[in-house]
Amino acid sequence: MDHAEDRLLLRSQLSDMAQLPCWIGSLASRHGIPKSTEFAINLCLEEAVSNIILHGYGDGVEGSVIVRFTMQQPDLFTFVIEDDARRFDPLDRPLLDSGRTVRVGGQGIHFLREFAEDLKYEVTATGNRLRIVFSAANSAT
Repeated sequence: MDHAEDRLLLRSQLSDMAQLPCWIGSLASRHGIPKSTEFAINLCLEEAVSNIILHGYGDGVEGSVIVRFTMQQPDLFTFVIEDDARRFDPLDRPLLDSGRTVRVGGQGIHFLREFAEDLKYEVTATGNRLRIVFSAANSAT
């Protein structure tokens, strides 16, 4: 199978996030990503990118967010999000307590853990890199 790759460059502005669903839809169409997996990808990438823009960069800070897509084998879809924002490891956050009342906000990391097949965070020389792998087999349930 050929190795598929694509990327999207966003500015650190919430208005740029409007590009995400169109880009993901295009990837889904070209690479046969099932609708349930496309939904999970949209949800997780929007959460991750909005957190980078709002909390990593903050108001008025110019920066960029690069989202890369690769598909090295059928039914596994890998997205790598890179930024130059302040360091933030989303995997270092505690799990939500399901017995408690859920507050508004704070759901993004929960969604990542729920829908992703695999998550990996690393610090880069200039910021952060988050690798999110989605499996078509697991999101169909």
